[in-house]
Order: sequence, then C-alpha cells, then structure tokens
Amino acid sequence: MSTNSSERTVTAATVPPSTISTSLTTAQHLVSLKLTMKNYVFWCTQLIPFLRGQGLLGYVIGDTPCPPAVLSTPATSDAASGGTPSTPMPNPAYGFWIQQDQYILSLLISSLSDEVMYLAVGRDTSRAVWTSVTSALGSSTRARCLNLLAKFQSLCQGDSSPEEYLGRAQLLLEDLALVGRPVSLDKQNLYVFRGLRPEFRSMASSLAASGNLVTIPQLADFLQAQEFIWADDFLPAGGVPAGSHTALVTGRGQRNSGFRGGSRGSSSGGGQGCGRNNWGRGGWHGRGREGVPRCQICR
Repeated sequence: MSTNSSERTVTAATVPPSTISTSLTTAQHLVSLKLTMKNYVFWCTQLIPFLRGQGLLGYVIGDTPCPPAVLSTPATSDAASGGTPSTPMPNPAYGFWIQQDQYILSLLISSLSDEVMYLAVGRDTSRAVWTSVTSALGSSTRARCLNLLAKFQSLCQGDSSPEEYLGRAQLLLEDLALVGRPVSLDKQNLYVFRGLRPEFRSMASSLAASGNLVTIPQLADFLQAQEFIWADDFLPAGGVPAGSHTALVTGRGQRNSGFRGGSRGSSSGGGQGCGRNNWGRGGWHGRGREGVPRCQICR
C-alpha cells in the first residue's frame, strides 16, 4: 500500500511525453518584428498569441512557476523500526521546465533589436526578460500615448503645404497605432479638418456635411485638386513660389487690383488697366510704339 503511494508520487511529477512535443527551434523564424523603443505593442501582439497557442505564456507571466529540482519520496514506515526512509530523487518536471524556459528565453532575446538588448543583459529566465521589457517600455508607452494624442488633437497647418501638414498627421496616426491607440476615421477627419487653413475650410465642411469619411490619402487628393484649381485663378507674386499660401493670397490681391484699375484704364502706353477705351473695332487693345498689345491678359 505504501509502496504504491510512493510510485504514484513519482509518476505525478513526471511530464507526459505529449507535452514535450512543443518545439521552439523554428519559432525564431516566425518573429519578423524586432522590438524597438516605439513598437512595444506590436511586439506583444506578435508574441503573445504564439506563446498562448503553445501553452507557454505562463512561463513569462508567472503562471507556470519553476518546479522543485528534487522530490522526496515519503517513508514507508518509521525508520527507527526498520522501515524505508524517504529518499530524495531528481524531479523530471524540473529539467523539462528549464529546457522550455531557455527556449523561450532564446526566442525573446532574438526578437530584441540592438537598442533594447540591454533589457536582457543579466536575466537568465524568460520571465525576468519579459518583466524587464514590460517595466521599461510598458509605462513609457502610456506616457507616449498621451503625448501623441495631445499633438494630434492640436494639429495646425499654419504656413506648411497641404502635403507637409497631412504628412505630419499621418506620422502621428502611425505612432498612435504603434502604442496601441489607433484613432478612428471620424476622429481623424475631425481633427485634421479643424487644423486646415481657412481657404480649405469650405471644402472640408462640404466633405463633413456629405457624411462620407475620407482617409488621409483621399484628403490629400482633394487638397491637390483644390490647389490645381487655384493655380489658374491666382497669380504668383514677386519671387514667391507658385502654389504657396503667400503667393495665392498676394496673387489674389494683385488680380483684384488689376480689374479695378482696368475699369478706369486710359489709352496711354503706361496704363496698367485694360479699360474699354483701349478696345478697337476688332476687339484688340490699342498698341504701343513697338506694336505690342498693352494688355495681353484680356486678349
């Protein structure tokens, strides 16, 4: 009876052969994303499903602690009366646990980039490395998330071109996704539209009123079309690159002043306007001494 009890104790500590079939030697090829200072959430998203699916997540989060290295079989009877005393013996589960843990440790280390490799130095178990990474990057991720959200909500185009403005918005959206806080499309439209310059507000209002949400690339196409239309309506001003905000505003003023002057134009060669006095019978303006039309805009 006591002998059977001793055998059951040893057998319970033995790891079933089916659980040893888990192999991590090829798992390193599945880890395509290296951990950096900015992609902690993506790194966890890649590793956690694999470890959970293999039944190994408990090694890194502490739910599967290391078993004792030695087991003691209970005595069959009192040792003083000649019974068999308890004898220590190696625990097979301990060796298996160490083997699995070192495989996981190797997997974690191989998934670290050079800039965060210091988090694994001096750690000899997978849980120690996992805890080190989580403590160092998990808290900073939350602080970085708040900082990125504040920047995105205060977006302002200012003097930058639409391409530069939307580029900044896209980078902030990607960084927010990296820290696990993706921004919904309706909120993207809200904050990006609000930061546009006044001359783009009418187009943004039309898009918002239509009820159709647009992505950043789609919005870039709309803004480019708007600029293309303005390129025919406004003239660049002295030395300012065509298409810039300053050129459009200055060109608008010059164009308007030209039309006002045209209504009062004279037939003299130095007139800037193109008043009706300069129109001839054939519809052409009066010509100067060199035979060049005084106004080539309204030809």
